[in-house]
Amino acid sequence: MARDERLRVLLVEDDDENRELMAEVLTASGYLVLPAASGQDGLKILAEHSIDVVVTDVGMPGMGGLEMARAAKAIAPAVPVVIVTGWGERADVSQARGREADVVLVKPVDPDALAAAVGEAARARGRVPPA
Repeated sequence: MARDERLRVLLVEDDDENRELMAEVLTASGYLVLPAASGQDGLKILAEHSIDVVVTDVGMPGMGGLEMARAAKAIAPAVPVVIVTGWGERADVSQARGREADVVLVKPVDPDALAAAVGEAARARGRVPPA
């Protein structure tokens, strides 16, 4: 069986509806999406699979997105992280840019902006996003 060569996106979002919508957008854009409903679940997927880009929501119960992003960078430092936040330009979110987060998107996220941000993050790490 041939290996799926699409770029793998780990999508961490606790809200079922948002996770499904974001997964649909990324799948339609040509990415293979591995969804997770929590930071802990996302880290398990990251440890078990080859991931090209991580997309995580900031405001999640338990392990929040910033903590998840820090842990993801510790596990896979070369994997870019796109943070999605409904909290706007909070200081901790702004400070995460360039450290835990390669890209910060503010909700509501335009579907084209989400797909473009994932593509830019992948391209910055030498991966070629879908055309």
